[in-house]
Amino acid sequence: MNIFKSSFLIIGEGITFQHCSNFFEENDIIYYSTTTNDVVDINDNEIICKKKKIDLDKVDYAVISPGIPPANHVLQKLASSGCKFITDIEIIQNLSQSKFICITGTNGKTSTVNLIADILNDNNISAIACGNNGISVFASLNNSYDYILLELSSYQLEYINKLNSFISIILNLSEDHLERHRSLENYLEIKEKIFSYAKHKIIHKNLDYSDKYSTFEVRDEMFLINDNVIDGLSITDSDYISYLLQSYSIDGRHDLHNLCASISVLKIIGLSLENILSAFDKRKRLDHRVEKFLTFNGIKFINDSKSTNADSTSNALKSVGNNIILIMGGDNKIMSYKTLKKLINEKVKILVMIGDNKDDLDKLLHVNTNKVFYEDLEDAISYVFSVMAPGDTVLMSPGTSSYCMYDNYQHRGNHFKELVKKYASQQN
Repeated sequence: MNIFKSSFLIIGEGITFQHCSNFFEENDIIYYSTTTNDVVDINDNEIICKKKKIDLDKVDYAVISPGIPPANHVLQKLASSGCKFITDIEIIQNLSQSKFICITGTNGKTSTVNLIADILNDNNISAIACGNNGISVFASLNNSYDYILLELSSYQLEYINKLNSFISIILNLSEDHLERHRSLENYLEIKEKIFSYAKHKIIHKNLDYSDKYSTFEVRDEMFLINDNVIDGLSITDSDYISYLLQSYSIDGRHDLHNLCASISVLKIIGLSLENILSAFDKRKRLDHRVEKFLTFNGIKFINDSKSTNADSTSNALKSVGNNIILIMGGDNKIMSYKTLKKLINEKVKILVMIGDNKDDLDKLLHVNTNKVFYEDLEDAISYVFSVMAPGDTVLMSPGTSSYCMYDNYQHRGNHFKELVKKYASQQN
């Protein structure tokens, strides 16, 4: 296919629309756009919208926003009309000569794509991390990169027909997005599409049910690749790992898993462990991921707004000591929180619940710790400042999304930090 001589229809108005429309306009590629809410009807050769009509005979491919479920009636009618779907990922794969490293999983995707890209660039191997991390995939066409790190969500993978990759990896899998995928089995099946045309296939050990993939895991304080212990690399304590008498700081339990996954990828490329760890030590920390942003009057404040499921909150709790004031809650998602009960009972002194799911969350967790309920984050922070004491850690790790209150996790995390700093300044 010739991308530059093709015409496109973009369905949706989010990030995919912004990135695709910018690329199409910059390259004088013909495109049309609409949203599912704007479509009144579709017949064999025409989309009838509220204020316009789109001639389907003039459209070669439709690009669908991943946030729109395949069961949407507009997409069903489009498919029935013979319209061919394509993704922004497949468009750049038609244009790029770089090798692709594709990464998916329930948690840790953005941290891992950025970590691998940082380590490659630090070792004079050019790389860019893009995709679901918010960086346009079309940015990868601005330079001749050796590797393109693609972060892929299950929503994106659902629409991709063919994904060519040098290395593909699934980091983990836990209950999330079940409103759309219906079961954990379906969720895993969609994630495994990342392997369809991959040369090297890597998966977390506890997901390798068929023994047909390379594996990685952190077990018994050891790093393992394909069941082989990485000699000399050990976990010193909750804050450090060591290799050949050199110590390297970590930010929490999630850091260990992301590092192990990265090593499994970078070893295939040929980097030595010394060079990997040297670059790891210089990595850029990402906001909203167990982000220790303030210590005030002997109290630590940690922003883990990226947490949108139980597993990510579990990792955050494992990364922090005791005497935790934990803030959870937001959207009412289909999810089990059983894995958190023991951790919360052991480590959390007060559980503050907010948002639409606070009452259901209380029933699902069924913990013995002190619990309080607030409608919004500001009221919750006001309460926290009235009861906290030196030695406490205030951790916001919601364990769900918060579209009922915020645009995205960045909006939520920034608001948390602003509120904490406001109340701290009032007590100075």
